Amino acid sequence: MRLRNLNHLEGGIPMKKFLALLMAMAMLLSVCSFAMAEDDITITVFHYMAQDAKQAGLKAIEDAYTALHPNVKFNNVYYNQGTDYFPQLSTALSSGEKPNVIMGNPGLYPDLVEEGFVMDLTDNETIKAMGLPAGDLGDVSANGRIYGFPIDFKTWGVFYNTKIFADNGLEVPKTLTELNALQDKLAALGIDPYVHSFNDAVYGDIEWRNTFWTRAIAAGDTDIFERLMAGTAKWVDIPYAAEALENIAARLTHARADAMSNTQDMALEVFCSGGAAMRYDGSWNIGSMLNKNPQFEIGYFLVPIDDEGSAKLNVQVDQSFMVNPQADHADVALDFMEYWLSQGVAWSEISQMPLNTGVVSDNLLPMVKTLAEIKKSGDIAHYGNFTKPFTSAFTTALRGELTSFVESCITGGGMTVTQALENLDNAFADVRALN
Repeated sequence: MRLRNLNHLEGGIPMKKFLALLMAMAMLLSVCSFAMAEDDITITVFHYMAQDAKQAGLKAIEDAYTALHPNVKFNNVYYNQGTDYFPQLSTALSSGEKPNVIMGNPGLYPDLVEEGFVMDLTDNETIKAMGLPAGDLGDVSANGRIYGFPIDFKTWGVFYNTKIFADNGLEVPKTLTELNALQDKLAALGIDPYVHSFNDAVYGDIEWRNTFWTRAIAAGDTDIFERLMAGTAKWVDIPYAAEALENIAARLTHARADAMSNTQDMALEVFCSGGAAMRYDGSWNIGSMLNKNPQFEIGYFLVPIDDEGSAKLNVQVDQSFMVNPQADHADVALDFMEYWLSQGVAWSEISQMPLNTGVVSDNLLPMVKTLAEIKKSGDIAHYGNFTKPFTSAFTTALRGELTSFVESCITGGGMTVTQALENLDNAFADVRALN
């Protein structure tokens, strides 16, 4: 039996040339089907990024993508995370709106996962190529599957005015006793120790986390959120829950009169203009601080939770975005998110947010580089290491009760730590009753 000469097709066309032409045609058709599927494509992005620097970063990434795909435009819809993002998102989806990209950590939205509003990204090659640790992947997962694109991470602690510290001979506190004494010294000097923004419910939440997360992980209680949601654990029975509230209360002894009414932006205006020495804040506001006052010299320290040095950097994936497979042009939305991940350094430089990968550039602030290095070391308390995060309903209940507690501390309402924990147990029971 004679084998045919496979180097040429009949008619004399060389096989290699034919394959090259075939591949070129396939690539051309692929590009055309993507770029010309619609004359105009609008990708709607739901998000809760309140910070100017982040919004500028998002627009820069979107503009760069549109430059590559001129028929793709973006519609960004912002909601306040602390008060109306969860209910607004639910209302929008139930009324038939179909945002293409949805900001949030998937574990917060079990209903979205169950109802197919978020794309399964477990096998996404772009995410796999990042080589992220289990905590990061856990933060963008639900039921063992990945549903979110992890852009960067956030942490929190005390940002301080280095000039005020230097002018008054103040040192960064290393212990809880030193931290609490520091605010007394500042108040005695006529300087507001902190400026708060409890008008945004996320701030009562982050004030509590540094103690609670660190203690829970150290104790091996990585299922504590799961048990609290199920009702098999009670807030009043958790000693480090009481400790967390006691630490918050100690930081509020010299609170400003505007602590409950300030939005994030209002508090940042005060802080960046020298109106207070310190601000308990998240890393998400570093870029906004610089935008408000480019000459502002900011310091940062990890908040001590005791006098033994037990505190660890809390880490949580911050910008996490899900793709809605039920929306039109889901393929374009997916391609955009993969593009965003590929442009991580550009995003980081604009937003001053540290990347999950630990990649840094010379255009980042030293403190941002330091945060990335600490995370990379692994000596952290990572939210993604808990077995389950609080769902949106339980998160809302938690934030409501924590805000009530801090308001009582500030206004002299008299709520005790035990009463606050009992209120949390009752609020969680109410959520369970509705589900």
